[in-house]
Amino acid sequence: MAPATPQPLHVDTVLGLDPVLMRVGGDLDMDSAASLRTVLEPLLAKSVEMDLANVTFIDSSGVNVLLSHHERCRAAGGRLVVLHPSRAVRQILQLLGVYGLLAEQHRTEERHDPGDGAPGMP
Repeated sequence: MAPATPQPLHVDTVLGLDPVLMRVGGDLDMDSAASLRTVLEPLLAKSVEMDLANVTFIDSSGVNVLLSHHERCRAAGGRLVVLHPSRAVRQILQLLGVYGLLAEQHRTEERHDPGDGAPGMP
């Protein structure tokens, strides 16, 4: 079996929402973790919901970015919550014992993204 072709990381940030919504896709790994960290840096004191449904691969570097931002965000008065993790992401977060820390398991409110014209998230 041939190794999987790396998928470039892409991040779509929807500002103007509280919390800020980020949709992340592709591989979140050693090569792309610094890019995500750079995108997250200005959002430190804000609450961020990060949709990881389209993340195809995550390694320890990617998990480190999530955990580091989660801790720094909490210290600054914000929060980071992972939404809709792909199977690959969920398995790694569960294996490492941090899924419950990062993932909001029960949604209590509907989200509305003014950019897509439809309530809720995919």
